Amino acid sequence: MSIQNLIINGGFETGTLTPWTSSNTTVTSQFSHSGSFSARFQSNPFTSHIGQFVPLNPGESMEVLASFAKVGTAPSTPVFIQVTFYDSLSNFLGPGLGTTIPVGQIPTANNDTWLEIHQTTTPAPPSTTQAFILIYTSPQAGTANVLVDDVALLVAPDTGATGPTGATGPAGATGPTGATGPAGATGPTGATGPAGATGPIGDTGPAGATGPIGDTG
Repeated sequence: MSIQNLIINGGFETGTLTPWTSSNTTVTSQFSHSGSFSARFQSNPFTSHIGQFVPLNPGESMEVLASFAKVGTAPSTPVFIQVTFYDSLSNFLGPGLGTTIPVGQIPTANNDTWLEIHQTTTPAPPSTTQAFILIYTSPQAGTANVLVDDVALLVAPDTGATGPTGATGPAGATGPTGATGPAGATGPTGATGPAGATGPIGDTGPAGATGPIGDTG
């Protein structure tokens, strides 16, 4: 099963924002999480955003990934990430994700450190044909501009319901007989049995020899 990234140009490696929709956002080669480019929100005093529609089927969930860093030492401006679901007529069906990175929570790109976001959307509702991801900033005085890179929406193909259990396979061959175990201990002597019946009387034996004659009186 392969994992598919639905976002096009999520690393801005074309050097442009196409096909993202955007406002007050540019592509820069000064900093990047990977590759050579990232997108830079001109956060102060403007609201900046990038957005992109992706195809999606009912019941599918997406893993949302993005990396953020700020420019300079001032606190980072707040950043918002939203995913919403739509049908084929672009009718809004419901939200899939809404997360906020509060002010001051994004590290500076000068130290080559980035905040990596990993979130999961809810399953797409019935009739969904597309989803829209929107990443935007809200201007606050004294906050730094924010960079975004390596945006991804990952979805695994639907595996469908589990099929019925298959037929039982044939029995395997009988294994060899194991070695004979040691003889057990001798058991106790049993009780004495009853006396047997008396046997029959034997035949009369032959007469003995005549004794000698005694002396005359």
